[in-house]
Amino acid sequence: MGSEAPDYSIIVVGAGPAGCALASRLARCAKHPKVLLVEAGGKNDDREMKIDAEKWVHRMQPAQSWGYETVPQEHLAGNVVPYDRGKGLGGSSSINFSLWNIGPKDDYDETARLLGDEEWKWDNAHERFKKLESFHGLGSDIPRKFKDYLDPLPKDHGTSGLLNIGFPAVWEQCHKEIIDIFAASGHEKNLDLNSGNPLGLSVTAATAYRGTRVTAADLLQDAPKNLEILTNTQVARVIFSPDDPLKTTGIETIDGDIILATHEVILSAGSLDTAKLLLLSGIGDAAQLSKFNIPIRLDLPYIGKGLKDHHFTTLTWNRASHSTTRHTYYRDRSLQAAARKQWTTDQTGPLSEIACVAAVAFFKSDAVYSSEEFRALPEDRKAHLLKPTVPTSEIYLNGPSLEHFTSPETAEPLLTLFVFVLDNENTGTVTLQSSDPKIPALFDPKFFSHPFGRRQAIEGTREVLRVAQGEAFQKDTTGVLSAPKSSSDEDILQYWRETTCSTWHMTGTVKMGKEGEEGTCVDTDFRVVGTKGLRVADCSVLPISPNAHTQAAAYLTGIMAGDKIAAEYGWDD
Repeated sequence: MGSEAPDYSIIVVGAGPAGCALASRLARCAKHPKVLLVEAGGKNDDREMKIDAEKWVHRMQPAQSWGYETVPQEHLAGNVVPYDRGKGLGGSSSINFSLWNIGPKDDYDETARLLGDEEWKWDNAHERFKKLESFHGLGSDIPRKFKDYLDPLPKDHGTSGLLNIGFPAVWEQCHKEIIDIFAASGHEKNLDLNSGNPLGLSVTAATAYRGTRVTAADLLQDAPKNLEILTNTQVARVIFSPDDPLKTTGIETIDGDIILATHEVILSAGSLDTAKLLLLSGIGDAAQLSKFNIPIRLDLPYIGKGLKDHHFTTLTWNRASHSTTRHTYYRDRSLQAAARKQWTTDQTGPLSEIACVAAVAFFKSDAVYSSEEFRALPEDRKAHLLKPTVPTSEIYLNGPSLEHFTSPETAEPLLTLFVFVLDNENTGTVTLQSSDPKIPALFDPKFFSHPFGRRQAIEGTREVLRVAQGEAFQKDTTGVLSAPKSSSDEDILQYWRETTCSTWHMTGTVKMGKEGEEGTCVDTDFRVVGTKGLRVADCSVLPISPNAHTQAAAYLTGIMAGDKIAAEYGWDD
């Protein structure tokens, strides 16, 4: 491509959940604007890279993941943490753990309050989610023995959207047993995690259907001809008009090609790479840009400085052989070969079942609320965390055990529980380490830098240890493979320092806010402040970190941006 007259109305950079949702929404407008979706990676059309039971290792594939890492984490004993981001059509929906968790209604209402924009309120967000999804979790979709744990109301879900949301057709017996144990330990059942109130013990839906991972690329199916998709094309920077230094006219690729747009460029490259692209384009902190001899187009000091992320650890126990069949499968190559053949034939069998059901316990911790760390928070943060649908803690039940993937031949019967730190108050950074667009930025989430995150980790882990010490859990437990030495604050924190992993829920690096408000990088119409024809639509704009898994929030951001842009230009008329 060259620098001829522009062929496109809109250029969207990045084909993850937000970018695909946005491009699909705009391309299907009644006026059919010409939309170009640009993706640095490939098509991601290898069928076997969508096997549901192998979603836990998809991020290890170089063709699908950028393989980023954090800088050494000061509060994690200098450890470097994997910081993967998806590569190719579908973006991070091609490598994530597939949880479809839309989060607390109070998060959406708080976002609307902070921004002064009713579009973010729960009722509006919920309607957009229903239009997006085809929900396969009603009535006969759910095995009868699990009806006690999952019984969503049809009014809360959509059934005609492009995104298939589902549950495995066959559920492991070991999964029901651990859910039963948590229920008996005092965790109340929640029959629909996605009703706006996630609190309780619930089986969560996934972006997977009939044994197959569902990705954002599915939103591009049957796309109209006015949507063009360009893969294997990495963007180096945004370019601007010679007559107006703050008016965007297109993009430049790392190969030097110029692609022009008549209306706008919209960055949807995710919280890490969107911030990087703005910096490389001369928009950001002037001191940082000067360091790398990047011409300063707009001194916007908060670009890259609001990084939020969740993180987690895992605890694993040895279990009695009769309590699970996973180890039998991982030990036996003939079983694995047969399972792969079956999945290839009809997408059923073990590769559509093993560790494919997701159960979570979201809860409010009295110990967190009574802590000094909570009392020291700003009043508005305390008020939000006390809202009725906002959890302080999350436990993921019966997830995959790392040992089953790293040492399958000697796999033992295991049970692994995940503990998540949610609203941890840590604020990190994305900064350049070079002006070369091929070199990743530096990522510093500053895990455990805030005492409230440490308190959340302690109390969430203590809850797991409490359940694990109960008679029902101990009945089939034969040993402890990996857990803190004790339930003391220091032993729990030391365990987290040694084992913490990102949940890859990066947000906030190009924060949306009210005009003139400190920290605002984009306005409520997704425009980068001070520019013309440049917007950002991905999780980097979120003003608060959702108390949930963030995949759904990314889709919502793309759809909402599309709705606003279509209305602005009258493209739906």
